[in-house]
Amino acid sequence: MSQNGKLITVAVLLSVLAILFGILFGQEKVPAIQENMDVWVSRQDQNILHRLSDSEKNLLADILSHQKKTETSERYGDFVLAFTAYRNGKEMLQPSLYRLTDGTNEFVMKYPDGSCYSLDTRSVLQLLTSHTLDNLFDYIEDAPTMTVTEGERELTVHCVENGWQYKKIDNSIFMDGVLVRDSQTLLALEDYQNLSLAFSTEPQSVQVTILLSGPTETVFEGTPDRLDQFSPPISGRYKMRVTAQWEETASRRYSGQCVYELDLQVKKEAEVLISEHTVPQGGLFMITVTNPEDPGSLQVNTDAGKAGPFVKQQEGVYTCLVAARNAGMHLISVSGTGVSGEHQIEVTASAFETWQADFPLRTEDPDLAESFEQAWQNLPGSTGTGKYWRGVFQSPVEEEPDLGYHQNFEGQPAQMEGAVWWILQEDTQIKAANSGGVVFVGNLDQGGLTVVVHHGMGLYTWYYGLSETWLEQGDVVFKGEVLGSVWAQEEDAWFGVQAVFQGVPLNIQTLQNQSWLEPEA
Repeated sequence: MSQNGKLITVAVLLSVLAILFGILFGQEKVPAIQENMDVWVSRQDQNILHRLSDSEKNLLADILSHQKKTETSERYGDFVLAFTAYRNGKEMLQPSLYRLTDGTNEFVMKYPDGSCYSLDTRSVLQLLTSHTLDNLFDYIEDAPTMTVTEGERELTVHCVENGWQYKKIDNSIFMDGVLVRDSQTLLALEDYQNLSLAFSTEPQSVQVTILLSGPTETVFEGTPDRLDQFSPPISGRYKMRVTAQWEETASRRYSGQCVYELDLQVKKEAEVLISEHTVPQGGLFMITVTNPEDPGSLQVNTDAGKAGPFVKQQEGVYTCLVAARNAGMHLISVSGTGVSGEHQIEVTASAFETWQADFPLRTEDPDLAESFEQAWQNLPGSTGTGKYWRGVFQSPVEEEPDLGYHQNFEGQPAQMEGAVWWILQEDTQIKAANSGGVVFVGNLDQGGLTVVVHHGMGLYTWYYGLSETWLEQGDVVFKGEVLGSVWAQEEDAWFGVQAVFQGVPLNIQTLQNQSWLEPEA
């Protein structure tokens, strides 16, 4: 072998030896807690040692096994706790726990030789909120707290800084700073009016918010001392939230908030209300039931007129429409599961006048038209709660009618007694009073070319005396949409409109410009 070859061989051997030496002796051993070690812990300013339990020692051992060496130890100066591990009475390991002061909530372990290791923050927090260390961690002890007392139960919520929750609450750790009660509580007056709050350090602000959970509607917002002014409007599920906010001051470095939430199940007695106590004949009024146990069981009994189905207005509020048909004083009785209520209502009579003229929209030849009586009887009934109309009803023509409610012609069908009439002197487009579905189109022996629109819940409008229409049964129309036309170029033409609710003719002029069963804003 040449001299150069020998040199190369020696170099290779030395390199291999260096690698092996580094593997065997140069690899850094991560300090670890072993099973046969006892671990004691103390604060820097205390001489008393506290021994970790087996579960706490295992958790610390797991934390140390996942340590990662850091490049510098310059910024770790916020001492927390000192750990000392012994084996057979001999000190084997003495790490110290430090916390970053830059707001990142990171933790590190320092060792006597100056080496530093970063830790998993969540695991450290679990260790620090364990039984033994709970009272040693001064960063926890100094944090502001809010104690909430509801009845005989008392819960302590600790201030959150930078998104972390450092305190153990009910044997659980809440990292998001929000304590949420899983179970619903039946709300009684003392549950919210006597809610007691106490603070280790007075916060800058405390706010109580109560929301109706269904539509997430805020029903109360204010300070705790105003809770006695809150009365739940309806039965249902509520969410109470108490928020205390701390701001950093010269004497306290903490800033953060405590949030306490509680689900409340409110049970209120059912109540029956009516929209008015006096209504004109042919008018509508509303019956409202709040907090019914079973809305499907609600029934109205009255001889004042005819009631429609109950529909949900909002959470815990159900309303039905009633058509006032019979003049006089009447009892309104509402019943249902857990519901019983009565009201008196007066239906004022409308003046009835017979127009001294024959009914103008009459076809004597039955072969040219369908029977009005038959069309009325065959009109599909409606017991459903589907409502197609939106907002207020409008007049199908701009002019005021020539004949109003209860001004009828000689020979006019009895079912048509609530119709109003116009004498049109020029061609006029007829518009839908509101949105709905077309349920009839045809020539009637009394009424001429007629279109009937169902607006939902048994509310119909009839349009009599049209000269033309392009609608067919099954079409959908919208409020203000043109239904057809009345031609009046050669002579004046009669046109009539009738509103019917649950088979009761209405005064359409009282229906117009009003909104019925619209959801509350």
